[in-house]
Amino acid sequence: MRHVRKQVGQVSTCQRPPGGACFSLPTPACGRVFFMTDRACRGDPFRAATKGSGCRSSPRPKATSRQLSTQHAGLRAPRRPPLILGYGNLLRGDDAVGPQLATILGGVAVQQLVPELAERLASEERVIFVDARADLPPGDVQMMPVESESASTHWCSPGWLLRLSKEVYGKAPEAVLIGIGAESFDLGTPLSAAARRGMEKALVRIRALG
Repeated sequence: MRHVRKQVGQVSTCQRPPGGACFSLPTPACGRVFFMTDRACRGDPFRAATKGSGCRSSPRPKATSRQLSTQHAGLRAPRRPPLILGYGNLLRGDDAVGPQLATILGGVAVQQLVPELAERLASEERVIFVDARADLPPGDVQMMPVESESASTHWCSPGWLLRLSKEVYGKAPEAVLIGIGAESFDLGTPLSAAARRGMEKALVRIRALG
Protein backbone atom coordinates (compact mmCIF):
# COMPACT_ATOMS: atom_id res chain seq x y z
CA MET A 1 0.00 0.00 0.00
CA ARG A 2 1.43 3.38 -0.97
CA HIS A 3 0.72 6.66 0.74
CA VAL A 4 1.36 9.85 -1.17
CA ARG A 5 1.43 13.25 0.49
CA LYS A 6 1.75 16.37 -1.63
CA GLN A 7 3.79 19.29 -0.46
CA VAL A 8 4.84 22.58 -1.93
CA GLY A 9 6.95 21.73 -4.94
CA GLN A 10 7.43 18.01 -4.04
CA VAL A 11 5.73 14.65 -3.44
CA SER A 12 6.93 12.40 -0.63
CA THR A 13 6.19 8.68 -0.91
CA CYS A 14 6.41 5.93 1.63
CA GLN A 15 6.08 2.26 0.97
CA ARG A 16 4.31 0.30 3.71
CA PRO A 17 6.06 -3.07 4.03
CA PRO A 18 4.24 -6.11 5.31
CA GLY A 19 3.81 -5.73 9.03
CA GLY A 20 5.38 -2.30 9.09
CA ALA A 21 3.87 1.02 9.99
CA CYS A 22 4.32 4.23 8.04
CA PHE A 23 5.10 7.28 10.08
CA SER A 24 6.49 10.78 9.53
CA LEU A 25 9.44 12.46 11.15
CA PRO A 26 9.37 15.86 12.83
CA THR A 27 9.45 18.72 10.36
CA PRO A 28 13.00 20.09 9.90
CA ALA A 29 13.75 23.81 10.06
CA CYS A 30 13.31 24.28 6.35
CA GLY A 31 9.71 23.02 6.41
CA ARG A 32 10.11 19.67 4.57
CA VAL A 33 8.42 16.57 5.92
CA PHE A 34 9.99 13.16 5.23
CA PHE A 35 8.13 9.83 5.38
CA MET A 36 9.67 6.43 6.00
CA THR A 37 8.80 3.02 7.27
CA ASP A 38 9.69 1.78 10.71
CA ARG A 39 11.94 -0.78 9.02
CA ALA A 40 13.57 1.65 6.58
CA CYS A 41 16.42 2.57 8.82
CA ARG A 42 17.82 1.87 12.21
CA GLY A 43 19.94 4.07 14.39
CA ASP A 44 19.41 7.67 13.40
CA PRO A 45 16.12 7.83 11.46
CA PHE A 46 16.42 11.57 10.73
CA ARG A 47 19.81 11.17 9.07
CA ALA A 48 18.61 8.21 7.02
CA ALA A 49 15.48 10.02 5.89
CA THR A 50 17.34 13.13 4.81
CA LYS A 51 20.32 11.37 3.25
CA GLY A 52 20.75 12.54 -0.31
CA SER A 53 17.94 15.05 0.00
CA GLY A 54 19.23 17.75 2.34
CA CYS A 55 17.23 20.81 3.25
CA ARG A 56 18.58 23.30 0.85
CA SER A 57 16.80 26.50 0.09
CA SER A 58 16.38 27.29 -3.57
CA PRO A 59 18.98 29.77 -4.75
CA ARG A 60 17.67 33.19 -5.67
CA PRO A 61 17.78 33.74 -9.41
CA LYS A 62 20.58 36.03 -10.45
CA ALA A 63 19.69 39.07 -12.45
CA THR A 64 21.15 39.00 -15.91
CA SER A 65 23.34 41.80 -17.17
CA ARG A 66 20.52 42.79 -19.51
CA GLN A 67 18.08 43.04 -16.60
CA LEU A 68 20.55 45.11 -14.61
CA SER A 69 21.16 47.45 -17.49
CA THR A 70 17.40 47.86 -17.90
CA GLN A 71 16.89 48.56 -14.23
CA HIS A 72 19.59 51.21 -14.20
CA ALA A 73 18.81 52.69 -17.57
CA GLY A 74 18.73 56.46 -17.40
CA LEU A 75 20.37 56.63 -13.97
CA ARG A 76 23.56 58.64 -13.62
CA ALA A 77 26.05 58.86 -10.82
CA PRO A 78 25.75 62.10 -8.86
CA ARG A 79 28.21 64.79 -9.90
CA ARG A 80 30.94 65.86 -7.55
CA PRO A 81 30.40 69.26 -5.94
CA PRO A 82 32.35 72.03 -7.65
CA LEU A 83 35.60 73.34 -6.29
CA ILE A 84 35.21 76.90 -5.02
CA LEU A 85 38.36 78.86 -5.75
CA GLY A 86 38.33 82.37 -4.32
CA TYR A 87 41.22 84.72 -4.87
CA GLY A 88 42.11 88.20 -3.61
CA ASN A 89 44.11 90.08 -0.99
CA LEU A 90 42.73 89.56 2.53
CA LEU A 91 44.31 92.84 3.66
CA ARG A 92 42.69 95.07 1.05
CA GLY A 93 39.08 95.58 1.99
CA ASP A 94 36.56 94.11 -0.42
CA ASP A 95 39.30 92.30 -2.34
CA ALA A 96 38.99 89.65 0.39
CA VAL A 97 35.44 88.71 -0.61
CA GLY A 98 36.61 85.83 -2.86
CA PRO A 99 38.88 84.11 -0.31
CA GLN A 100 36.35 84.61 2.47
CA LEU A 101 33.55 83.04 0.46
CA ALA A 102 35.77 80.10 -0.55
CA THR A 103 36.69 79.53 3.10
CA ILE A 104 33.02 79.50 4.15
CA LEU A 105 32.23 76.86 1.52
CA GLY A 106 35.29 74.70 2.22
CA GLY A 107 37.05 75.62 -1.00
CA VAL A 108 40.49 76.97 -1.81
CA ALA A 109 41.41 80.54 -0.87
CA VAL A 110 44.49 82.13 -2.43
CA GLN A 111 45.85 85.65 -2.71
CA GLN A 112 46.33 85.31 -6.45
CA LEU A 113 46.06 82.70 -9.16
CA VAL A 114 49.31 80.91 -9.94
CA PRO A 115 50.27 78.28 -12.54
CA GLU A 116 50.66 75.61 -9.86
CA LEU A 117 46.86 75.55 -9.48
CA ALA A 118 46.52 73.94 -12.92
CA GLU A 119 47.30 70.51 -11.46
CA ARG A 120 44.46 70.83 -8.94
CA LEU A 121 42.05 71.98 -11.62
CA ALA A 122 42.84 68.92 -13.73
CA SER A 123 41.47 66.68 -10.96
CA GLU A 124 38.14 68.52 -10.75
CA GLU A 125 34.95 68.23 -12.79
CA ARG A 126 33.71 71.75 -12.09
CA VAL A 127 35.31 74.90 -10.69
CA ILE A 128 33.74 78.16 -9.54
CA PHE A 129 36.14 81.10 -9.43
CA VAL A 130 35.17 83.98 -7.12
CA ASP A 131 36.76 87.42 -7.35
CA ALA A 132 36.08 91.02 -6.35
CA ARG A 133 35.27 93.30 -9.27
CA ALA A 134 35.92 97.02 -9.46
CA ASP A 135 33.91 97.36 -12.71
CA LEU A 136 30.62 96.21 -11.11
CA PRO A 137 28.35 98.31 -8.89
CA PRO A 138 29.16 97.55 -5.22
CA GLY A 139 27.20 94.51 -4.05
CA ASP A 140 26.19 93.36 -7.53
CA VAL A 141 26.98 89.81 -8.64
CA GLN A 142 27.80 88.64 -12.14
CA MET A 143 28.30 85.03 -13.23
CA MET A 144 29.75 84.08 -16.59
CA PRO A 145 31.38 81.02 -18.14
CA VAL A 146 35.15 81.02 -18.23
CA GLU A 147 36.61 81.25 -21.71
CA SER A 148 40.16 80.44 -22.69
CA GLU A 149 41.23 84.05 -22.22
CA SER A 150 38.77 85.50 -19.68
CA ALA A 151 39.48 89.04 -18.54
CA SER A 152 40.70 89.39 -14.98
CA THR A 153 42.27 91.96 -12.75
CA HIS A 154 44.97 89.35 -11.95
CA TRP A 155 47.85 88.54 -14.27
CA CYS A 156 47.06 84.81 -14.24
CA SER A 157 43.42 84.58 -15.30
CA PRO A 158 40.99 81.67 -14.78
CA GLY A 159 40.87 81.09 -18.53
CA TRP A 160 44.64 80.95 -18.75
CA LEU A 161 44.70 78.36 -15.94
CA LEU A 162 42.13 76.20 -17.74
CA ARG A 163 44.20 76.31 -20.91
CA LEU A 164 47.32 75.36 -18.97
CA SER A 165 45.51 72.48 -17.26
CA LYS A 166 44.36 71.14 -20.62
CA GLU A 167 47.76 71.45 -22.28
CA VAL A 168 49.83 69.99 -19.43
CA TYR A 169 47.48 67.44 -17.83
CA GLY A 170 45.22 66.60 -20.74
CA LYS A 171 41.96 67.80 -19.22
CA ALA A 172 40.28 70.84 -17.74
CA PRO A 173 37.06 71.24 -15.72
CA GLU A 174 33.92 73.16 -16.55
CA ALA A 175 34.28 76.59 -14.99
CA VAL A 176 32.38 79.76 -14.22
CA LEU A 177 33.55 83.06 -12.79
CA ILE A 178 31.48 84.87 -10.16
CA GLY A 179 32.38 88.51 -9.80
CA ILE A 180 31.24 90.52 -6.76
CA GLY A 181 31.11 94.29 -7.01
CA ALA A 182 33.57 95.88 -4.57
CA GLU A 183 33.39 99.28 -2.92
CA SER A 184 36.85 99.69 -1.41
CA PHE A 185 40.29 98.13 -1.85
CA ASP A 186 41.97 100.21 0.85
CA LEU A 187 44.66 98.49 2.87
CA GLY A 188 43.56 97.31 6.32
CA THR A 189 39.84 97.94 5.87
CA PRO A 190 37.19 95.24 6.49
CA LEU A 191 34.58 94.07 4.03
CA SER A 192 32.06 96.77 3.23
CA ALA A 193 28.34 96.27 3.74
CA ALA A 194 27.91 96.18 -0.03
CA ALA A 195 30.49 93.41 -0.39
CA ARG A 196 28.75 91.38 2.30
CA ARG A 197 25.44 91.71 0.47
CA GLY A 198 27.17 90.58 -2.70
CA MET A 199 28.66 87.61 -0.90
CA GLU A 200 25.18 86.52 0.24
CA LYS A 201 23.89 86.76 -3.33
CA ALA A 202 26.84 84.74 -4.58
CA LEU A 203 26.13 82.04 -1.99
CA VAL A 204 22.62 81.64 -3.38
CA ARG A 205 23.93 81.29 -6.92
CA ILE A 206 26.63 78.80 -5.97
CA ARG A 207 24.15 76.60 -4.10
CA ALA A 208 21.82 76.69 -7.10
CA LEU A 209 24.62 75.27 -9.23
CA GLY A 210 24.76 72.21 -6.97
